[in-house]
Amino acid sequence: MSRFSLYKTTRWKRSRLDHLSREPICRYCRQMGFVNDGSLTAAGERQSNPKRRFLVVDHIVPHRGDLALFWDQANWQTLCPDHHDIVKQREEVRGFSNARGPDGWPLDPHHPANR
Repeated sequence: MSRFSLYKTTRWKRSRLDHLSREPICRYCRQMGFVNDGSLTAAGERQSNPKRRFLVVDHIVPHRGDLALFWDQANWQTLCPDHHDIVKQREEVRGFSNARGPDGWPLDPHHPANR
């Protein structure tokens, strides 16, 4: 079974809905100070594209086909499509987050400015 076909299983679909009932808003948006139930963009504006009005159950640490990591619910977070498709993917490629604190300094200890 490919790692992508795991998302088509009944077990995943049920687990996803269960997770979303417990964490129904985007975690990154909440950290930015607003509530996004999937109806907003990452900037907090109304999502104009109806096909992007949903929430993603994201694997915090990419599972890359590792079944134990795939099913580990402690490794799941809810994200809006913008944060999942843009911000989270960029973090995975770079290896660090570019999020900044109130002082403008990067929050991620892995950010090059913090080394």
